[in-house]
Amino acid sequence: MADIFDYIDWRGDIGFDRVPVNEVDSMIFSQLIYVKMQPYMPDIKKSKLTIKQLADMYLADNNDDDIESMPNLFRNAAKLLKKIAKSKRFGRCLLTHYVYDISLEEESQFSAVTIELSDGSIFVSYSGTDHSVVGWKENFNLSYLDETPGQKKAKKYLYHVAKVYDADMWIGGHSKGGNLAVFAAMHVDKYVQKRIIKIFNLDGPGFNHKMISTEGYERIKSRIVTFLPQSSVVGLLLEHVDDYKVVKSTNSGPMQHDVFSWEVMGAGIVKADGLDKNSLRLDKTLKTWIGGMDEKQRKRFTEALFSIAEESNFENLDRLSFKQAIGMIKAADELSKSDWNVLKTTIKQLITAGVGTVRNEQ
Repeated sequence: MADIFDYIDWRGDIGFDRVPVNEVDSMIFSQLIYVKMQPYMPDIKKSKLTIKQLADMYLADNNDDDIESMPNLFRNAAKLLKKIAKSKRFGRCLLTHYVYDISLEEESQFSAVTIELSDGSIFVSYSGTDHSVVGWKENFNLSYLDETPGQKKAKKYLYHVAKVYDADMWIGGHSKGGNLAVFAAMHVDKYVQKRIIKIFNLDGPGFNHKMISTEGYERIKSRIVTFLPQSSVVGLLLEHVDDYKVVKSTNSGPMQHDVFSWEVMGAGIVKADGLDKNSLRLDKTLKTWIGGMDEKQRKRFTEALFSIAEESNFENLDRLSFKQAIGMIKAADELSKSDWNVLKTTIKQLITAGVGTVRNEQ
C-alpha cells in the first residue's frame, strides 16, 4: 500500500498554485516540523529558507549514518526533508518564523513553523510531543489545566503570524501538535478565524467539555478535520466533538500513531470502517477514569507520576537505559507516603474503569 513517500513521487511535480493543500500534504507538513531547524533558522523574525535550502544545509551536517542513528521520529522527518526538497511542489516552499522552545520550568515543549505556499496561502505547522519527559508531562497536564503553557504559546504564535501575513491559512499538527492547532484556531478572534481554511488534527488529544462549548470552538468546528488510526491511544485522550475520520495503518497497536505508517491513495488518506475493539474499550476506560477524578486529583496524579522521572534524572523516553530504569524504580520507592497513595489510588481507578468497561460489553 502507498505511503507519504509514494505520494511525493506521484504529486511532487505539481505546485500548490495548481492543486491546493490536501490531507496528505498536511501529513507531510506535520512531520517536517520534527526536523530540528534551529541551527539553520535561529531568528524567528528574520530567518527564511526554502525547503531545498534547509535540506542542503541539514544534509551537509547529517550524513546517512547520522540519520539512521536518530530516534525514529527524527529519522523519518530527516528522510522526508531529503525527499520533498527534490520536488517542485515542496522544494520551493519558504519556511519562516520557526520557533523551538523547551522550558523545564514551564513544563512546556513547543515548536512551530510557517510555510509559504505558491498559491499565496500559508500553512502553520505545530510540533507534537517529542520523546522528552517534559513533552509527555505537558500531555498529562491537558487533563486538568484550562490552558497549558504550550497552548498559550500556540495561540500567541498564530496571532503573530496572522499580523505578518494577510493570507488565507491552513493549520495543522500531529499528536499534541494537532491539539495546539485546534486550540490556537479556537482562541484567535473571529476576524483571524475567517482566514482559516482548514485545521488538521492528526491523532491529537481532544479537549475538556468546558473548552468545546466555547463560541470560538463553535465558529471553527466545521473546519476541523481529525484523523485517528484504528488503534488510536493519544488521539482518544479527552473529548472530540468534531467528526473524526479513522484511517488505516500498516503498523499495529500504539505504533499506528506514526503517521509514516498511514496508508495513502492518491491525494487522500485511506479510511477504515472505524476504531478497533481495543481502541473503543480504551476510549470508554479513559473517559470513565478521567471523569471519575476532579482537577485536583488529576494534577496530584500527574505530579506524583512525573516526580519519579525527575528524581531519577531521566529526561528522554527514547533513550531509557537499564541504569535509568533501576533509578526510576528506586525513585518510586522513595516517594512520600501521600504521593504513593495518590499513584496507587489512581491506578486502581484505572483498572476498575477498565474492568467495568469489559463487563458492560458482555
